[in-house]
Amino acid sequence: MLIIHANDPTTSFLSALYAERNDICGHIDEHNTNGEVIHAMKGADRIMMLGHGCKDGLFGLADKNGMYRPLVYNRHVEFLRRKECIGIWCHADEFATRYHLDGLFSGMIISELSEAKDCEIETTAEEVERENKKFAERLRDCINSYPLPQVPAKMAELDDVHSPLTEFNYSRLYYFKY
Repeated sequence: MLIIHANDPTTSFLSALYAERNDICGHIDEHNTNGEVIHAMKGADRIMMLGHGCKDGLFGLADKNGMYRPLVYNRHVEFLRRKECIGIWCHADEFATRYHLDGLFSGMIISELSEAKDCEIETTAEEVERENKKFAERLRDCINSYPLPQVPAKMAELDDVHSPLTEFNYSRLYYFKY
C-alpha cells in the first residue's frame, strides 16, 4: 500500500491507519515532487491518501504564505483509476465522485476545533482530540477486518458516544465502485 500523508500535526492522528501495516510500499509527503508522486502511484495497487483537502484534492502543508501545494489532484486521477483507494480528507467523496474513483472516501471530517465551529458542531478541543484518535484506530481496525464496502456501516455502528461531533464524523464515510 502506498501512503500519501503530509507531515501535518493536525492530521497526525490519521497515522494510526497505517502505523502497524507491513504492506507499505512507499510514503509520500510534502517533500516529494509531483513526478515522485506519479511514479509511486503507478507502482501501487492500493493507495491511502490522508490529511486536509477539498473537493479538488489532498493538500500538502501550507507554506509560509499560507498557500497549499496539492499532493493529489486532477493530474493524478489517471494513476488512481483501477486502484483500490482510501481517501480520508475533507470532501474526498466529492473528488472520488467527480473522477469515478473506486474505494473508501470521507466527506467532511472534523479534525480541528475551528472546523467544528465552521460546521456549527458543539464540542471541545479535548473531545476533538480524544474522539479523532478513537476514530482513526477504529477505522484502521475496520479496514484491516472487513472488505471496504462494509466499512462505512461498521464504523457507524462503532460510535459509542453519539455526540454531535462523533455522529458527524462517523456518518461521513462512503464506498464507491464505478
